[in-house]
Amino acid sequence: MKLKNIFLLFFLYILISIISSQPQQQQKQQNFKELFKPVQLIYPDSNHDRLIINESSINLLNSLLNEDRLSVLGVVGTFHSGKSFLLNQLLGTTDSFTVGPTVHPQTIGIWMWACRINDERGKQHNLLLLDTEGFYSSNVSETYDAKIFAITTLLSSHLIYNSVKIIDQSALEYLELLSRRTQLFALKSQIKSNEINQEIIGLNNILNFPSLTWVVQDFFQDIGDETPTQWLNNLLKAHSRDKDIDNSLTSITKIFPSIECHTLFLPSGDRNILRHLDKAKLNDLNPIYIKELNQLKSSLFNDNDIDNNNNNIKSKLTGPSISTLLRLLVEVANGNKFPTVPSIWSGFIKQQQQSALEDSIIAYKDKMSTITIEESYSISKPPLCFKEFEKLENQSNDYATNLYKQLLFGLEEAYKPGQQKLHKLLKENYQYFLKENNFKIQNYCQRIFNEEIDSLQSRLDSIIIPISSKHFNHQISILKNEIISQYKELTKQYDHNENNQNNYYQVYLKTLEKDIERLIDGKQLQNKNKIEILLTKSIDMISERYKSSMNQLELPVTLEQLSSEDKKYYDQLLNVKFKQITEVAHDESYYQPFESMAEKKLHQLFQYFQEINEEKIMEKSKFESEQSILDFKKSVSQIILPVEEEMLVKSMNEFKIRSINSYKNRLEPFKYSKSYTTQLNRLESSLERQIELKLNENVTQMKWIVMESLDTVRVMMISRTPIFWFQHSYENEAYREAEKRIIDKIKSKPLRDKVIKQFINNDLKEQLDSLFKLSTILLTLGIILLFSILISYTIIKK
Repeated sequence: MKLKNIFLLFFLYILISIISSQPQQQQKQQNFKELFKPVQLIYPDSNHDRLIINESSINLLNSLLNEDRLSVLGVVGTFHSGKSFLLNQLLGTTDSFTVGPTVHPQTIGIWMWACRINDERGKQHNLLLLDTEGFYSSNVSETYDAKIFAITTLLSSHLIYNSVKIIDQSALEYLELLSRRTQLFALKSQIKSNEINQEIIGLNNILNFPSLTWVVQDFFQDIGDETPTQWLNNLLKAHSRDKDIDNSLTSITKIFPSIECHTLFLPSGDRNILRHLDKAKLNDLNPIYIKELNQLKSSLFNDNDIDNNNNNIKSKLTGPSISTLLRLLVEVANGNKFPTVPSIWSGFIKQQQQSALEDSIIAYKDKMSTITIEESYSISKPPLCFKEFEKLENQSNDYATNLYKQLLFGLEEAYKPGQQKLHKLLKENYQYFLKENNFKIQNYCQRIFNEEIDSLQSRLDSIIIPISSKHFNHQISILKNEIISQYKELTKQYDHNENNQNNYYQVYLKTLEKDIERLIDGKQLQNKNKIEILLTKSIDMISERYKSSMNQLELPVTLEQLSSEDKKYYDQLLNVKFKQITEVAHDESYYQPFESMAEKKLHQLFQYFQEINEEKIMEKSKFESEQSILDFKKSVSQIILPVEEEMLVKSMNEFKIRSINSYKNRLEPFKYSKSYTTQLNRLESSLERQIELKLNENVTQMKWIVMESLDTVRVMMISRTPIFWFQHSYENEAYREAEKRIIDKIKSKPLRDKVIKQFINNDLKEQLDSLFKLSTILLTLGIILLFSILISYTIIKK
């Protein structure tokens, strides 16, 4: 009996526990609804530099439409500071965002989680949580951290900055640096949006900073009677006093519209629980931690009201709007350069860098000062060639570079960036001294050029003309080589100057060669004119012989025959006769154009004879076409009408084929001619018209046979005209009456239909026109009446 009572009590205890737990579970389900599970929104490329959008996550985000206005809660902070665990705790879960015990980061890029919760007041919040990759992780640049911070900040309605144990000076400076870079990034995003005409409603407000809550986890410091927010404000004031006035204007308090601070005690004193917080239950956590966590929740969801914080327009965005903003921010972040901000140390570095640059450039100029414009040069003392100049410049450059390195020894931040500036300045000065030296080279080359031109003119005057072009060119070749060789010998050291944009050696060498050619051309002009006259007369002669030979042909001939004759006369006159007459000019540079002119002339004459031949073919084709039409008419005229249409069509098609074949046979040799094809098409069209005329004639003949029956229909339809309103019904009635009366007389339905159609169109035309005219008048009156009613209604309504 006792055992039975004990069992009964145990059963009642289990039942009461189950019943009491159900309201809690229902309350939790009512207060929390997951819209979709955590997914990776942004991930880095293989170099951990560029950001890549996860398109499948974007599709999830786009599914949250107008009815799902979202508040975005983002959390950022250092590597392994408990960001993912904090987000899980804020929503009462333990494993939504990944939490790990190892030293390797669990969150890569940016993850998102959408859910709907009710706060303690029962107000509903549509949340989009952003969990981010921590700062300072291995093999990750500062710029990558800044990109993650900037995108999360500008997407968020409220931002949580998460740190561990304490807030020190370096943490404040790093947050301020990230925030100032984000300000510049927001400005670039605004400019980019304007450039691409991206329509994002209220973009200026969207790119404003959200309110900030700084959460310090594992905090066990004593801050006295101060609240965490007061403690943080005092730290910020002290931070501003340590900075110069200009920088304090852009301190953290000026950037974020409001800042609060919350501290969280250690979640647990048990090492195993701390190592596996993703598996910890609420009962496993420290009561102090739970109390401070609830205060943080109340601040986020009740006191601050995350949906309306600072009238933040970002709390009113839909999923598609957030995805559009995200694409813009990622595009700008992956752009040319992510924004940076200056510092006091960078100013000192720039000052030292500038001083070292100036001293190095002065030293370079002193070494290069041996090159002066005022100094004169002669054949015995020419200017520096490029190799000599390069040797002097390399020595000066090395001296300046070593001096720069010595002046900035130990200042790597100034030395490395300044190297590029030094290189640019040295390059500019190099170009200046190179220009001065080139000026001296130019004067020297010009002097040698003038001396050689005078010598050339004197020796050309001593040549006695006329002589053959070949003999003349032989003498000139020797003279030209002597003059050019003399010039090259005196200026050869200035050749092969690849870096010299104005290679004066080559400039004056080419000018010298051109002047030599100009003088040679003057001597050759008279001889050239006589040769050109010979070439012109030769072209005229072979053209006349070609025409005379081709005129002997009896046209028309086939294209093959015409081409064969052309090839024969072309080879005889151009390749033999013309070349024999103009043999003296074969080696002249202008011979080829005249030969081409002769070829063109013969081609033009061939085209002329082609056109004449085509005209003859056209005449013959036209004659044969007309003859075939006459033959067809003669054959068709022998058919006695009326006959059944099928028989008539068959007979005429046979006559048509016979006529066309007759045309083709008589003009078989010219079947590839355009005239042949044109007349064949004309013949086919004419025969089709003749067939159509014969068919219409057959219909007319057949109509006279049944005219008595059709007259009966005509009288009947005239009497019935008043009962019809529309032409279509009138025609149908006339067709039915006519068909009943002639169906036994005309067996062929196609022929019968054509007879009835001709009868209706011709014999009942007057009735059809009057009937249709009446309906048109009635329709017009109806339309006018309808428009009058609509206009009256519009006036009354206004």
